[in-house]
Amino acid sequence: MTSPKKPGQEVDELLRTALPDDLPDDVAAGMRARIDRFRAEKDGLRARSAAWAWLFRRGVWAALSILMLVAGLLLQGARASSPLAERITAVKAAYASLDTTRR
Repeated sequence: MTSPKKPGQEVDELLRTALPDDLPDDVAAGMRARIDRFRAEKDGLRARSAAWAWLFRRGVWAALSILMLVAGLLLQGARASSPLAERITAVKAAYASLDTTRR
């Protein structure tokens, strides 16, 4: 059975074989500790930022939904026709009359 490897162990082995005896043991241990702290901070930061992004996205969709509902209620309550709505209705009526004359 193979022994489980921690992340980055292949890189450590590659550096050891490529650069033998370049660093004293205490310096290598200090660097390894800093790299482990950096990786731990990045993993924690990534998880927190993903949670905030999810909450932000959900909040934006909720606000957008409420705004659309309010806009729909205001448009229904106003009951004023706009020139654009009149043009669209005219185009629909003309298209409907063309379709029935072709048959």
